[in-house]
Amino acid sequence: MQKNQRHSLTFLVSLLTLLAAAPQAFAMTRAGHDGSADPKSGGVFFSSAVYEADENAGKFAVTIERTSTSGPETVYYGVTNKSSAAGSDFDKIPNSEADFAPGQSTFTFYVAIHDQGINGPMRTARAYLYGAHPESLGSPSQAIIDLLQNDPLGAKDTENPLGYPQVPTDGDPLQFVNWYVFGGQSPVGQAAAKYNHSKPALAAELNKLADTPGSESYRFWMWNQPAHSLAATVEKYLADAEVAEPNTTVPLSTYSLVHGFCQKPGPIANRFKTWITQLAHGIGNFRVVLYLEEDSLISTHCLTSAQVKQRMQLIAYAVQVLSQDPHLLIYLDAGAPDASIGPGLAARMLREADIKDANGFLVNTTHYDWTTTDVDWGQQVAKLTGGKHFIVQTGNNGRGPLVPKDRVDNGNEDLCNPPGRGTGPLSWETGYKYVDGFLWFNNPGTAANICHGQKFQNTFKPLYAAGIVKNGVDRVTGPHYNLLKSKTDM
Repeated sequence: MQKNQRHSLTFLVSLLTLLAAAPQAFAMTRAGHDGSADPKSGGVFFSSAVYEADENAGKFAVTIERTSTSGPETVYYGVTNKSSAAGSDFDKIPNSEADFAPGQSTFTFYVAIHDQGINGPMRTARAYLYGAHPESLGSPSQAIIDLLQNDPLGAKDTENPLGYPQVPTDGDPLQFVNWYVFGGQSPVGQAAAKYNHSKPALAAELNKLADTPGSESYRFWMWNQPAHSLAATVEKYLADAEVAEPNTTVPLSTYSLVHGFCQKPGPIANRFKTWITQLAHGIGNFRVVLYLEEDSLISTHCLTSAQVKQRMQLIAYAVQVLSQDPHLLIYLDAGAPDASIGPGLAARMLREADIKDANGFLVNTTHYDWTTTDVDWGQQVAKLTGGKHFIVQTGNNGRGPLVPKDRVDNGNEDLCNPPGRGTGPLSWETGYKYVDGFLWFNNPGTAANICHGQKFQNTFKPLYAAGIVKNGVDRVTGPHYNLLKSKTDM
């Protein structure tokens, strides 16, 4: 890194003294085109316009200089956030007073940095000066502090990928998971707060759902989170979650390849690859369960065989990039039993999408099919993919699907918030072979389809959500199948 060649001799001496006394507190400075302090400008100023510090620096020094040392001097300073969140990356410094004695040319204060174990995009803080007397402010009177979140990626432990103290004993990486609970920040939690006074009974049902571990996922998709800023967005979201609920695992989902009813893969291929790379960079060392590209297999009926192959290649690219993150579990969407693809075709596409390097797949993302039907179908796919594990979305299938009278015109089931539905079992110790969890990751009460006058997908319906919870069934329901059970889930 280029060193600042225009520091005054006084500052160089003070800098060397600081290094000898406390090397762990040293922060590197970086000169930009006009980023250096210029003592010829006179006044009181920062020693550099740009500082850099590693995440594990502990604390680093910021030095204020002045050109005239004949008398006393007072100046006020502080440090605030620019792109960074105070309290997680560093400690803010409120407006503070720096007093120079006659003959004193420099004043040094320290900024505390918090090592969060993050391998992610740089964050930025801002230091400022004001109220200098009797000298005026010189240049620079503001300084950028670049916080390098450059802890290396952790080592991947295939037997315990989430890195909890208890190592899974049954081949299921979710066995001892500590889920992040979305609570009030989720759509259902926000709806509960809205109805807390006017409809307390409804609010209570919604809060029950908002505070249930494993009941939601936060969705990222590249149409509303541009690639160039995604890494910082994801990293901050996960860092805030870790501060709010330490040592938890955050469930995330993506929905970029489908984007409506028939998104062709060619025009978005390069953008998707960049977006996935950013997503992986943002996740870094955090604990995450990722439901990758929901509906991406069952929505291929409108694509040519070449386009289907290209979509699978994009998913495979995502698996390869994301699998570098050590505490990330990746589950690919395999579809649903009542969709247009059977287990054989689903398994073939999953193999093309590099299921071997993912943790597994998921079943019934946006449908209401019976849990037993989902497990039977998933076990067939598992056998055809070398025994890959899977997750069943059970947030709305406790009472099965609502089958229309005319399947030819209306499909195998009503997907538009059908009445009378209920949540199914919620567990990550299922007792069924290959099944890692029964989870509600599709945010119960959120319509996955554009129907009944809705303008957008994923529209949350508070009354419908409360009804699903009220009608919930805490057991595996559905037709009888010879399901494979296992005490070890292997």
